[in-house]
Amino acid sequence: MSDPLPEPVLADDSDDSDIAAAVRLRCKQTDISARSLLVTVLGDSVLPVTETLWLSGLFELAAPFGFSERLVRTSMFRLVSEGWVSNERVGRRSRYSLTLLAVRESEDADRRIYTTDRAGWDGLWTFAVVDTPQMAAPERDRVARHLRWHGFVALGRGLLASPSVTVPSLRELLRLVEPAAAVPIGRAELDDLDHLVGEGLFADAFRVEDTENEYRDFLARYEPWQSHLLDGTAPLDAYGLRTMLVHEFRRIRLREPDMPAELLPRDWVGDCAYDVAADLYHRLSPPAARALGEILEVDYPATMPRRFET
Repeated sequence: MSDPLPEPVLADDSDDSDIAAAVRLRCKQTDISARSLLVTVLGDSVLPVTETLWLSGLFELAAPFGFSERLVRTSMFRLVSEGWVSNERVGRRSRYSLTLLAVRESEDADRRIYTTDRAGWDGLWTFAVVDTPQMAAPERDRVARHLRWHGFVALGRGLLASPSVTVPSLRELLRLVEPAAAVPIGRAELDDLDHLVGEGLFADAFRVEDTENEYRDFLARYEPWQSHLLDGTAPLDAYGLRTMLVHEFRRIRLREPDMPAELLPRDWVGDCAYDVAADLYHRLSPPAARALGEILEVDYPATMPRRFET
């Protein structure tokens, strides 16, 4: 378990030094990756307004987390090699652009991070067979990794399944991840679902206990911020805290397989975590927008439609 962010001691007005110190302290802990946090920055703060970003702007966006320019360059080099961003030189400046794969995965991540809509499951599962003689191990591992990011869960050796992703969406994702890979996919219904739930099949396959503990850690870390005034927070500090909030919530949501309500325990702790994230996100967004508008040189919206709507 990670050490929680220290609870800030704030007066009637937000103490921005406490916020900045808490964010930097959290980023020094070993479970926080600069590369992964920059993915959150790109998806949460950049992509809603633009798909391109100057390296100089990225340095400014990384500053609240204490990342050096060298670390930012190294992290972005990895994202280029993974096909998530592309890089081009424009004179003496360097510009990054999100690829189609990044846009597609960010759109799907948005649905899983910022909404709680679990209604309307028809009982059908979308399956992908990733362990076939025709697939080389690197292809298989890359496909399986991306499918897990999209909420798929392993129901057997080489068999990944999702109760929410459609066949056309899966086919499009596979085309972006491994165009040449031959992945058998299909759609089916599991028989005697109530019995399988009772026997704990989905609790194990969906890591319910582990996910519940991760949500409790999240609540211990961020719930105390709800009792403080955040409206007057300095713009860059609001952006930093909002990003850390989304990053840690995002990590749980994207590791948590996409479970319909029928497979979840009653009084699911994830719903409480969502409410905390929604409250803080809405309160931090107006001041954060002022910092983001200056850095990205756009008229940045104070609120984001379809994010944490309640």
